[in-house]
Amino acid sequence: MQTVLAIAMLLIPIIVGMVIGTRTIIKEEVGREVDQALDGIAYRIDNTLLNVEQTAAIIRDEVTKHLDSPRELDRLCRNVLETNPSISGCAIALNPDKYTSQGKPFMTYIHRAQGGSIRANRQSRTLLASDTFTDKPFTEQIWYTKPIEEGVASWVGPLRNEETEKEPLISYDVPIVKDSSVLGVLGIDMSLSILTDIAQNYRTSTHSYITIIDRDGSYIVHPDSTRLLYMNGPARLKDNDNPSVKEARREMVEGKSGRRFLTLDSTRYLVAYMPFKQSAYPKRKLDSLGWSIAVVYPEKELYDEFDPGFRLAIIMTLAGLFLLTVGAYVISRISLRPLRRLMYVTKIISNGNYRLPGFETSRQDEVGRLQTQYNKMLQSVSRHMEQLQDLSQKEDAAQNALAQTYARTQEIKKQRAAFFSNMTHQMADVTAAIQNSVDRLNESGSDISDDETRAALESIERNGHRVTEILNDMLNMKG
Repeated sequence: MQTVLAIAMLLIPIIVGMVIGTRTIIKEEVGREVDQALDGIAYRIDNTLLNVEQTAAIIRDEVTKHLDSPRELDRLCRNVLETNPSISGCAIALNPDKYTSQGKPFMTYIHRAQGGSIRANRQSRTLLASDTFTDKPFTEQIWYTKPIEEGVASWVGPLRNEETEKEPLISYDVPIVKDSSVLGVLGIDMSLSILTDIAQNYRTSTHSYITIIDRDGSYIVHPDSTRLLYMNGPARLKDNDNPSVKEARREMVEGKSGRRFLTLDSTRYLVAYMPFKQSAYPKRKLDSLGWSIAVVYPEKELYDEFDPGFRLAIIMTLAGLFLLTVGAYVISRISLRPLRRLMYVTKIISNGNYRLPGFETSRQDEVGRLQTQYNKMLQSVSRHMEQLQDLSQKEDAAQNALAQTYARTQEIKKQRAAFFSNMTHQMADVTAAIQNSVDRLNESGSDISDDETRAALESIERNGHRVTEILNDMLNMKG
């Protein structure tokens, strides 16, 4: 288990490093996806603009051939709208100093009828003809004056409010040149809803959105597409007082690229932005439109594509570590089972029980060898303990015999003492009797009668025999 813990301690920093490294890789991958989304939307928009530019270049060459035929100019404008659904209107305005129609400046304007929705089929809308564009004379409108003054084709707009009719437009305006003279302007309009559709169709996730900002900070493409259709002017970024939004807006207006996280309405978003630049093609004049493209992703949705796999990897790693710990614990329990048995046997032996059956093992590892040697030791100890027990039993028997002998000896001593005491008293009585008889004989002298002398002598003889018997008994007791 210590080994497993050591491995775990080594794996934990590795897992933490893997988590940090993986999150870094995910962020880099997310950054690449965001950049690809920006590049993709810029490419789609640029292709749409290039399509309009190429259409304008083709029509301009035809216009110079029919400057004296208003009917043909009108037909050319219709052909533009019929063949290109991205185009909302086509206008040809000629120099009033050289061309007039019915006593007023000549202009033909063919445009699609306004639909109820920006997603209505533009190609199926009715084409309407007009000789004016808004209420102002075309000679006072920027789509006409700019190419006349600069002498080059350029994008103008977005045209809003009084500059356009109901729908915000961008206009690609080409000067009509013949014999080095600018004779008029070919203007081709494209609705901002085209760009909105491109942005809507190019979203890479459900809740992400794409916006395009003009050089003045106003929206060309707004997350809420209806705001570009039905408001007097597109909403401006400056309407938001969030400092992070202001900083992002400033960098976008300045034409900078960047990525930053913003928190709006308690939701965290990743905003990536870059300036829109036209791609270089032969004979194409690159124009700085001053647009900035931004993609906005909810952070949670942004990482949803990667988080399941990332979480799965973390779960699998932790599960592997858990299984490693459990497996090591189970293996250690199985491997150390003989040691636990040895500990159990040792505990029993320490309690004084040496009569244990031996146990065999077929293991050849260190634990098996230890178990074998322990088994031999146990058998040897058991034999020695049996011998010691036998000796102890014999010693106990000898001690019991000695104790019994000692007890008998003490009893004999007590009996002998009592016997000698009794014999001593008896001898004292007998000797006293003999002494009395002798004393009586000595004291009587010649006055004693023969019978008395004979009685005294018989008493002495009898008591003498008694003394002899007592002495014999005492000698026999000693023996």
